[in-house]
Amino acid sequence: MEKIDSRKLPEAALNERRRAVKLRLAGVSVREAARQCELSATTVVKAHQAYRRGGWAAVKVKHGHRPKGSGCLLAPQQAREVQGLIQDRTPDQLKMGYALWTRQASGS
Repeated sequence: MEKIDSRKLPEAALNERRRAVKLRLAGVSVREAARQCELSATTVVKAHQAYRRGGWAAVKVKHGHRPKGSGCLLAPQQAREVQGLIQDRTPDQLKMGYALWTRQASGS
């Protein structure tokens, strides 16, 4: 059986698969619950611990995505200026030491 990377699953699938907690509450072993739900044993243990601490609400999964724009070092206006330079000029025009951009700039 192919292993499934739970980090790549949508939230709905992860929350549905937390039925492993119900199996654990029914006395099923961690290994067997993980096998039946196609989760890792660590995920089953953590879900069961969360349930014991806070009930079903604590078992709900949310991906920890950062909000768009958080962690940016440039202000929005500065980012637009840099994007404009990249779109309108070549590296030699900006006196850069390399001939090509290494990544496509995304337009806003």
